[in-house]
Amino acid sequence: MKKLLLSLVILIIFGKTQMLNAQNKKFDFSSLRPVVQVFGTTYFNIENNNFNYGIGRAHLGFKYEFNNKWSAKIILDRGRPTRINNIVVTDTTGNVLPINIDVTEGAYYTMFLKFASLQWKVNSKLRLQAGAILENHYITQEKFWGLRYVSQTFQDLYWHLPSSDLGFIAYYKINKVFSVDAAITNGEGPRINQDSFGKLKYAIGIDINPLKNLQTRLYYHNRQSGQTGTETEQMFSAFAGYKLKDIARMGVEFNYMSNLNNFKDLESYGYSVFGIYSLKKNIDLFLRFDHLIFNIPTNFISDIYIDRNSIIIGVSYSPINRINLSLNYHAVFQQSKNLNLLQLSMEFKI
Repeated sequence: MKKLLLSLVILIIFGKTQMLNAQNKKFDFSSLRPVVQVFGTTYFNIENNNFNYGIGRAHLGFKYEFNNKWSAKIILDRGRPTRINNIVVTDTTGNVLPINIDVTEGAYYTMFLKFASLQWKVNSKLRLQAGAILENHYITQEKFWGLRYVSQTFQDLYWHLPSSDLGFIAYYKINKVFSVDAAITNGEGPRINQDSFGKLKYAIGIDINPLKNLQTRLYYHNRQSGQTGTETEQMFSAFAGYKLKDIARMGVEFNYMSNLNNFKDLESYGYSVFGIYSLKKNIDLFLRFDHLIFNIPTNFISDIYIDRNSIIIGVSYSPINRINLSLNYHAVFQQSKNLNLLQLSMEFKI
């Protein structure tokens, strides 16, 4: 009887061990990587003596590699997911009369799905992604700028182009100098499924890096008309960035948009120039200037599209790896009220 009980105990232990081994083969925790990124901003508005604090971004998610070919990621974003803006009213003659309203509802700390994509590395040159993907429009200049926690780059800041969208994107590396990417998405960001119009956004970009320290990119997108307007939106973008070893980096980008937000003959264009100088390994001085222009068509009534110039100047400090702090000053000059902000920005990521 004792031998039988001992045999049963050994069998149970062996069986559990085999089950655990099988489970470990199915899921490799060493291939699971957490993704955490948080931006916080404290600012003082010099114009009206207003003090405020806010969380600009809070990403939480995971990346997982099934093998050296297949991988996936899912990332949630903190935000207020319900927004009403760009309401369009047409008069009896067909003229578009946009209504200046921007209402955001929902809890301040509601989480929504920002990225949920599957990637297939076909070979060393080609990779494909599908799902809620990261769009590759201003990502190159955002990485080169390196201070997203201080301010967004031009397209994101002024035209509010979403960083992710639902669809497909392909990356192909031709050689050490040239690489291209092409995307087909629904054109409305990750929180909205394809609208009833069934229109799409097509995009293509090319990276040209002729020198080790020189990085350039050309980009074009075509977003067909949908709910906000009747015309096809087209954007052209060019960027160039140069690094002087670990001492400094300089960047400039030019952007042009026709039929912005699918409104007929509404044009916008401008440029952004910035320079960053490293005092020490973990201390940088930075200066940036933006110039934004709108060409408003006849019979287009709106006061939300305003020409402006802006300056950002400040210092960034990284006390330890993955933590960044910055004291900076923002000045915005426009036809309406100017804006002057003294800002303390922070970022931590895992």
